[in-house]
This record gives sequence, structure tokens and C-alpha cells, in this order.
Amino acid sequence: MNSGDRCEWVQMAIKLAEPVLGALDQRQLKAIMPVEAAPGVSDRPDYMHLEALARLLCGLAPWLELGEDDTEEGRLRGRLAKLARSAIDAATDPKSPDFMNFSQGRQPLVDAAFLAQAMVRAPRELWEKLEPRVQANVVTALQATRPIPPGDSNWRLF
Repeated sequence: MNSGDRCEWVQMAIKLAEPVLGALDQRQLKAIMPVEAAPGVSDRPDYMHLEALARLLCGLAPWLELGEDDTEEGRLRGRLAKLARSAIDAATDPKSPDFMNFSQGRQPLVDAAFLAQAMVRAPRELWEKLEPRVQANVVTALQATRPIPPGDSNWRLF
């Protein structure tokens, strides 16, 4: 991959990440994220916020784990990692207007797994740098998925 390709990929990552992470940093995701669903599907708002955050972070995690450095890309990475930690706080703090659903329905099982995988892929940036209060909230949120039975499908992997 040449530097032009890498720059293009970084710009795409920023384009995908900033709307979600920025809104969560401001505790505004649920207020501003548009709801799109197939006709007759009414439960999307129950799941889409965690789905957006967890899948985004799972994809970004290896890049975020490279950490901040003095390059332009490194500074962008550091800024997004900081936003990601703030987003995790917003998503798991029961007092936050953006507190996410980790226990109702079955979909949170999958998306919580994506969030956990992001933390495994970026342990320093997405776990160790979290405040202890946020770490405790994450543990509580993930534990809330325990009663959710996995579907008879690839969900058993989660």
C-alpha cells in the first residue's frame, strides 16, 4: 500500500468514526442519529446505537492501538482514541442520555461481543486508559448480556 492509499484509508476511517464518536462525546448520539429500518421493523432504535459504536470500534481498534505519535496520522489516531474512550463512557454510564441497551432483546449479545473484541484488540487504548469508574461500568454492561441466550447460529461464537 502506498502512502496515498493509506491516507485515503485514514480519511475514510475518520469519516466513519467522527459522527458516532463525536456525538457520543457530546452525549448526543441518541438525539441526532437517524433511524433507518425496513418497513415493519420497529425495534431498530433499541439496538442501533450499540451496534454503531461496537462495530466501529472493533474495526478501528488495531489502528487505535498503535497509539498517538508526532505524525499527522498519529495525532488523528490519538484524538480518535480519546473520543472512543469518551464514547465508551457515554455508552456504559447509566446516568448518560446515551446509555446503551445491553440487556433487552437478543441483539445486544452480538454487539457487546464486538465491543469486547475491540477492547481485546486495543487493550492499552480502549481498556487500560479508561478511568476505573468507566471500566466498572463496562464490566457491568457486559455482564448484563449473560442472560441473553445465543441464537442457534454463529451467535454461539459470541
